[in-house]
Amino acid sequence: MERKYKITIPEPCHENWDEMTPKDNGRFCMNCSKTVVDFTSMLPEEVQHYFIQNQNNKICGRFKNEQLDSVIVQIPKQILHTQTNYYKMFLLALFLTMGTTLFSCQDQNGKKQKIDKVEIVEGNPDRHTMLGEPVAPDNNQIKDETIDHNAIYSPAALDVPPKQKMGIKKFFEFINDNYVIPDKTEKYVRKIYVSFVIEKDGSLSTFKVLHDAGPGTGEEAIRVLKMTPRWIPGKFGNHSVRTSYNLPITIKNE
Repeated sequence: MERKYKITIPEPCHENWDEMTPKDNGRFCMNCSKTVVDFTSMLPEEVQHYFIQNQNNKICGRFKNEQLDSVIVQIPKQILHTQTNYYKMFLLALFLTMGTTLFSCQDQNGKKQKIDKVEIVEGNPDRHTMLGEPVAPDNNQIKDETIDHNAIYSPAALDVPPKQKMGIKKFFEFINDNYVIPDKTEKYVRKIYVSFVIEKDGSLSTFKVLHDAGPGTGEEAIRVLKMTPRWIPGKFGNHSVRTSYNLPITIKNE
């Protein structure tokens, strides 16, 4: 039976959301001089995507109670066998959990958030990724034979995750500026989910539309993604590797 590790933080932030100044992605808290990101309308995948993209930053966020019931950080069991990556994954999982509790403000009814949890799992067969099984490095060196250069790794399993050369903010601005909505007769705000592989040279391949917003919307997202500048590939040790990436895209027809 798999052991489940649960981290509890009894006291979340007590600042009042309604007294904060509205901003684009949330509200600004004058007391701590930070922007509190509004995660209440995001799906669990989007929340985890945001934290992975901002894993080097401290994040304050606002959540619904039911969201914290569904956001579970799972650590693949095979990563526990890799010492350096275990600590990196644990810190990321700890940060995710703390980010959804300690750095969360109370809701408008003053209710405290429920505590999230971290699970150690055998593996997720529904993921379209492969995790390598490298051994612990010797004197900070990783031997070539420990890395499968053709494998597709999850960003969280890497020593250095991939990133867009233009920065994630400008990357999404590029998508919004170049995306052409196929059907402009109806006003809506919808989500598109696309997965792809970031190759070792930073190019994108193996596109797959996981969820679209209507006929032609997924294909248009892929067209725009092919136009974006090359990425800085993820690294395992000193080696660039292929990395899977799931991207949520919001399209607005107003």
